[in-house]
Amino acid sequence: MPSNLEIIKLNDLRLAARLISQQLRQGIHSGIRVGVGSEFEQYRHYQPGDDLKRIDWKYFSRSGKYMIKESTTESNLQIRLMLDLSGSMNYVENDFSRLDYAKNLIASLAYLGFLQGDALSYFTLSEGKIEQKVAPTPKSFQRILLFLEQAKAGGSWPLQPISDSFLQGKERELVIWVSDFLQKESEWENLIKAFNHPRKELMLIQILGEQELDFKLEGNFVFRDLESGQEVVQDARAMHTQFRERFQAYLDHLDQTFQAPNVQLIRVSMKEPLAGVIRQILNRKKLA
Repeated sequence: MPSNLEIIKLNDLRLAARLISQQLRQGIHSGIRVGVGSEFEQYRHYQPGDDLKRIDWKYFSRSGKYMIKESTTESNLQIRLMLDLSGSMNYVENDFSRLDYAKNLIASLAYLGFLQGDALSYFTLSEGKIEQKVAPTPKSFQRILLFLEQAKAGGSWPLQPISDSFLQGKERELVIWVSDFLQKESEWENLIKAFNHPRKELMLIQILGEQELDFKLEGNFVFRDLESGQEVVQDARAMHTQFRERFQAYLDHLDQTFQAPNVQLIRVSMKEPLAGVIRQILNRKKLA
């Protein structure tokens, strides 16, 4: 099974998405059904000529059988993929960046949504604004890959509230935010609260490095703020206790802040296999 680094170094998001999808299908308890919501009466065996998008891959992962759900109604669930492009996404560990990890994660989710025939859209959060890059169309997956390949992170996230029409939609949808959710004050909290709506399921994927989660550096280091560019020289060992305590307090605060029936915070390390992270998302999502 290829590692995250091997997948990322392919520099091919389409191929990476397919490899990660294969890893999901090989998992004993994996299910790759992302979004097509339907009420159904029964299963039937796959027959030549059936649309491959209608195969229930979750059932296949349990039984090894290709089955089609006989649907009666469609829920028209929309999936909105959102990527943070602030400077802190350039954080690097083990020869790849947080942004690299996020791109491959979103590409894989988009690929699974494409297989299921979901309505996909893609947004970026950069330079103080939310911008829609891809609207739901039959070619959304290809366009999402294109914009992901071009995406670059930089700058800081504004402290002032964002007023944007994208926050006001009340359609039923699954919204997947991919970010580190690091903030100076309460900018992320304010944005999530403004976006929250009972008809939306918000899944917040917080990507953190091993050194952020378990600070073990020793010696003098130059620490640079990836958003402001400010640098400071510190003895890492002297910072161990204070850093860990303050960072854990911040994570606990986020856990409390984002406790809501339709909001889920999934915290992952950059060392976690991408397929495993997607499996967490699929297992925990509520909308179908």
